[in-house]
Amino acid sequence: MDMKGKLGNVSFGGNWSEDILAKDQLNNILDFLDLVARNCADEDMRSDRLEHALTYVSEHIEKGETLAEALRKALALFEPLQRQKAAIRAVRLIGRSVREKGT
Repeated sequence: MDMKGKLGNVSFGGNWSEDILAKDQLNNILDFLDLVARNCADEDMRSDRLEHALTYVSEHIEKGETLAEALRKALALFEPLQRQKAAIRAVRLIGRSVREKGT
């Protein structure tokens, strides 16, 4: 059963279950962005799934739009190692921003 299904069976007050879902979703997105950064030297990782992840970043973390755009620009670089270094740097900044927020 996924996290949403498990939490659907709980009936307590407050929004803690929504917070857990948001953290879980954000952690999944960060894991995906790490994968994108690791593999972008060898393949074009730009996709609809990446755009959905970057939209989530833009909408849910501080400076998210700027950070998402930095990753888009990194992934558009021609030279593979340069692309990977810039992507790793952008993903680290996204992760740092999430940790600073405390989510």
